[in-house]
Amino acid sequence: MPITATDIVAYAALNKPIDDTSTNGGGVDLDERVVFTDLAVNDSVEVLSSSAADTTQQVTVTARLASGATVAQTVTLTGVTPVVLSTMGVVQRIQRGLLNADAAGIVTVRRAGAAGDIAAIPIGERGFRRMFINAFSIAASPKVYFEKLFIRNNHATLALLTAVIKQNADPTALVTFLLAAAKNDSATSANRLTPPAVGDTLDPDTFADTDQSVPGTDLGPGEGIGCWLALSLAAANSPIDSTFTIQADGSTT
Repeated sequence: MPITATDIVAYAALNKPIDDTSTNGGGVDLDERVVFTDLAVNDSVEVLSSSAADTTQQVTVTARLASGATVAQTVTLTGVTPVVLSTMGVVQRIQRGLLNADAAGIVTVRRAGAAGDIAAIPIGERGFRRMFINAFSIAASPKVYFEKLFIRNNHATLALLTAVIKQNADPTALVTFLLAAAKNDSATSANRLTPPAVGDTLDPDTFADTDQSVPGTDLGPGEGIGCWLALSLAAANSPIDSTFTIQADGSTT
């Protein structure tokens, strides 16, 4: 079978700080995807598994209220029966979902009453997240955040040929990206306010919103390419509720 869209997956890096001081980036974290669907309207949230065997795993969901406050709740799965995260209340957006152990089934986080899926954690993985959690501007000067994700080819045998990473959508025009210098790299930066070193990124080492070819041309089976994102905030930037979409293009046999 040829490569399909589901074979190309966005994963988080191993170091994913939610503060401005911790180590940032590193290698790929195959347990946590960068994927979610925003809530169509503010709502309460529930979780469930596709397997009745999942009755001991705990899942922690972190969200943001319309007020801007961050809330989180940990619940134990009850198999295919939904568990409402009642203490979080009505939330505006989900930031992260994380299991404490592998589940037998697919774990779905969705709006209460099956009103719409937000994200699913596949079997063998532990979670999902959004980028730039708790990023904020300051009044004194502009501020740039840097965070890393990986675009990985999960196909068992086929390469994505002549692979190109491109920006698909950036409604705010505040995000640019730069590829790692090599596939499957593990480069870090000191924190998410520090850009990656020039030697760790693709020449000409410039963050942009233009197409960037994967080093080595093809993205082989099980290979991932690190993508550094830069979020540029103005001084005293007003709150932003938006998305950024990045994708891999190429051909397959």
